[in-house]
Amino acid sequence: MNTAVNLMNSFDMKPNRLPLETIFFILLLLLALGLRFYNLGTPPLSDAEADWALQALQVAQPTSVNEGATIGPQPVYVLLTGALFALFGANNFLARFWPALAGGLLVLLPGMFQRKLGRIVALIVALGLSLDPGLVAVSRQVGGPMMALSFGLFALGFWWIQKPILSGLLLGLAILSGPAIITGALGLGLAWVITRYFVNLERSKVFFTSKVQEVPLPDLPAAHPKVTNTRLVLLSAGITILLAGTFFFRYPQGLSAWFQTLPAYFAGWMPGSGANPFQLIVALLVYQPFVLIFALVGIVRWLVRHSLGEVPGSFPLLLPLIWVIISLIIILLYPSRQVNDLVWTLVPLWILAAASLEEYLPHSKTNPISILQAGLILVLSALFWNTMITTSQIITSTMLQTIGLRFGILLGILSLGALTTILVSLGWSWEVSRNGLVWGLTAIFSIYMIATMWGASQLRANQPSELWGRPPATGQVDLFISTMQDLSNWSTGFSQRIDTVSTVDTPSLRWVLNDQQNVRFTSGLPVGTLPSVIITRQEQEAPSLTESYRGQDFVWWVKPGWSSVLPPNTIDWLTFRKAPLLNEKLILWVRSDLFPGGILESNTDLLEIP
Repeated sequence: MNTAVNLMNSFDMKPNRLPLETIFFILLLLLALGLRFYNLGTPPLSDAEADWALQALQVAQPTSVNEGATIGPQPVYVLLTGALFALFGANNFLARFWPALAGGLLVLLPGMFQRKLGRIVALIVALGLSLDPGLVAVSRQVGGPMMALSFGLFALGFWWIQKPILSGLLLGLAILSGPAIITGALGLGLAWVITRYFVNLERSKVFFTSKVQEVPLPDLPAAHPKVTNTRLVLLSAGITILLAGTFFFRYPQGLSAWFQTLPAYFAGWMPGSGANPFQLIVALLVYQPFVLIFALVGIVRWLVRHSLGEVPGSFPLLLPLIWVIISLIIILLYPSRQVNDLVWTLVPLWILAAASLEEYLPHSKTNPISILQAGLILVLSALFWNTMITTSQIITSTMLQTIGLRFGILLGILSLGALTTILVSLGWSWEVSRNGLVWGLTAIFSIYMIATMWGASQLRANQPSELWGRPPATGQVDLFISTMQDLSNWSTGFSQRIDTVSTVDTPSLRWVLNDQQNVRFTSGLPVGTLPSVIITRQEQEAPSLTESYRGQDFVWWVKPGWSSVLPPNTIDWLTFRKAPLLNEKLILWVRSDLFPGGILESNTDLLEIP
């Protein structure tokens, strides 16, 4: 808490008292951290997550998985997480700790720019960053772009408030966060260059032909008069890369891993297994309608006012607008794109949406009619949602004769909302009607945002039915672990000592079995020896095992069961996230004599263990 207060005091606030907005920022910080850390260790690690966690485990216990530590192009995550594993032991919670912490602290970022954004806008942005479904979901994933996003933007923030040493430290951590920082740096860097170009054109009165003699122009970070100590920033970043990248010279291979960042990024431009680009667009539309709608409203509102000559030519939020566009283009063009890369577009989108929402906040006495209209719109939205649910149930039950009627009801509900807005504007004023409409939509989309956030981060975390995970997800891990521990207790009296041979070698299985002391991974089935437990894929034929072993299958990999952008029954997916899934299983074979009354039949048809 003291750290949060000290950080907020650096946001140009008086250190001897706690302003209301500082208290609000602290509460939002607690909310953001709570959402990201709650049940953080419950969802099992997928193969993509377990790959990074195993590298951290090698750092913590170099002989537990392989001799020495192999560090990939995210050395800051691997080394910091390895330190946690060495101190507290390896588990899912600690594997996700640093991304969750980085994502939670992100809500403090708007406070650094509140003089430029305005206090109200900064608070709205912070609230949005704390509750955004995409940011919360990605913060709860191992690896991914969250650490790069948070470290990179905080480096910019400390640079802005003239803290060059902290800026360089966080810049160094961002550079060590993997190829995701290149995606973010390209988007923000190109947006800054283009914005500077437009601003310079306006200053020379070439781009905009405004008749206003003195046109107020947006200030850009580079124009800040006091931010000049670039050498100190670079020196601090260099020292951070040297110390953090080697974990204080204990793992020199961390620097070689950092040098892999650029090749790994360019390797992603080769045709690969990236997500469908239209799926990224769908993710924005489905999970972020609130921020998209109000960002677009703000842009259109400025264009209309500019065409009427009511505002100067320069758009005050030109930098975040271009940042959104450039980042989205880069992500969509990148062949190895993933849905979680969209976090680079969410921060500037929230800035645009917050600037738009500020215009509609009550600045004087609120008209009760606006509140009544907002309440009516909220009721209509609930009716609309329930009608969508019943329509989905009708479709699945093949009662096609009533589908047209149901969709007619949906259209009628929308028409009733529009008619209410028109009547209020005619009976009172457009401002009263507009406020009621905006407040009602804000309440609707806020509830929807919280619901989708909870579903993506808690109810179906990292599952293919949600779009923010990286498939395949991992299935019945808890049941598998409890079965292994029970078998080990029956056989040895200890929960982690049963001798096991696995012909399945994937990161998620290695991570789950990292506590088991007698596990061997092989490419073939054993002969000449009969281990207590053998693990195989379901499709792997092993008729000889049925004579001496009893098998139980477990769902291990869960993949999307649709090839199009959206699942077949779109309404069912939108309302309940019901979608066809493909399950791949592995089989846990247990030697027969371990069971009460079991008899061991010798079998010599199995291949010898290498």
